[in-house]
Amino acid sequence: MIKPIYIHGSGCISIQPTFEAGYFFDALTSYAQNPVPALDPDYKAFIPALQLRRMNKSMRMALFASRLAMQEAGITSIDAVITGSGLGCLRDSERFVEHLRAEEGSSLNPTPFIQSTHNMAAAALALSLGCKGYNMTYVNNANSFESALLDSLIYLAEHPTETVLLGGVDELGERTPQFWDIAGYLKHEGAEIPTPLDDRTPGEIAAEGAIFFIASQQQSYQTLGKVLAVETRLEVDNPPAFIAEFLQRNGVSTDALDAVMLGCNGDARYDGIYRTLGDTLFADLPQVAFKHALGEYDTVVAAALFLVLGIFQHQHIPQTLLLNEVSSRTLQRILIYTQRRGQNHSVILVEK
Repeated sequence: MIKPIYIHGSGCISIQPTFEAGYFFDALTSYAQNPVPALDPDYKAFIPALQLRRMNKSMRMALFASRLAMQEAGITSIDAVITGSGLGCLRDSERFVEHLRAEEGSSLNPTPFIQSTHNMAAAALALSLGCKGYNMTYVNNANSFESALLDSLIYLAEHPTETVLLGGVDELGERTPQFWDIAGYLKHEGAEIPTPLDDRTPGEIAAEGAIFFIASQQQSYQTLGKVLAVETRLEVDNPPAFIAEFLQRNGVSTDALDAVMLGCNGDARYDGIYRTLGDTLFADLPQVAFKHALGEYDTVVAAALFLVLGIFQHQHIPQTLLLNEVSSRTLQRILIYTQRRGQNHSVILVEK
C-alpha cells in the first residue's frame, strides 16, 4: 500500500473569495449567470506586472494559488510540480484556432499556439519558482486532478524527502461554452450560484479555478491533513458498491467516517446518484456539497480537497454547504466522492 501524503499549505482561486484571508464559506457570493468566471485577486501581489501581461488566465491563477500554498506552508522552493487540467489554456487554444481559420494558415502569431498547451501552467510555475525537477501535467477529463494526486502519492513514495507542488487548474473559454450549450451541458432554468440542489432541471453551471497544495511524506506542525488514498473509474454500474469496496481495501468502514463530501451540481440527470448514496451508504453521516457553490469544471474536485482541509482546521462545516441535518462531534476523516455527467467517478480519502 502506498504511504499517505501530508498537505502543508493550500491556495485556491474560485468563483468564491477563497483567496481572502479568513474566508470559509459562511456566506456565498451569488450569481445569476452561466458560465461564471473566477474572481480575480490582486495578481500583482505575487506576479510582476511585466510578466502578468504575458500570462493567460490559467497561468495567472496557477501561479497565484501556488504562491498562497507556499506562503501557508512556509517554504520558498519545491522539488517537483504535478498538475491536472481538463482543458488547459483554453482561451489561447480558441484564439489560435480562430486565427488559423481567419488567416487560412498564413501569417499566424505563434504565441497563442505556444501558450495553448495543457502543461503551460506547470511550465510557468517551474520557471517562476526555479524548479528543475520532475514536472508532469495530467489531462484526463474530470479525473485530471485525481490523476495528478495519484502520481504525487507514487512520486513521494519513491522520493520521500522531497516536496511536491500539486494542483488543478481550468479556465473558461469564450467560445467553448457555446459548444457546451449546444451539447446540452449547461443549465438554463435556475442557472444561479448557489445552485438549488432540490431542483429537477438539467444542466450544470460552468466555472473555472485553480487550487494548489504543498505535499510531502513528512508530517510537521503545519500539516493541514493527509491524503490516504485515491481511486478513479470511468464507468461505474453500482456507485455504492464501488465506494464500499474502496473503503474496504483501505481498511475503513463508513462508521469510521465523520462526513462525506459529494459533487452535487444541480443537474437532475445525474444528481440522483448522490441522492441514492445519501439515502443508503451515507444516511448517518453529515453530507457536504461543494459544486453548488463553486460551479462545475474538470478539476473542481481539487477545491473539494481544499474545503476538507478547511473543515479539519475549523472543526466546523459551514451551513451553506450542508445537505442534511446530521452532525458530528469530531471531523477527523472525510471521504470525497464525485462524478461528472455519469462518468469519471472518483473517491479520495482524507484524514486530519
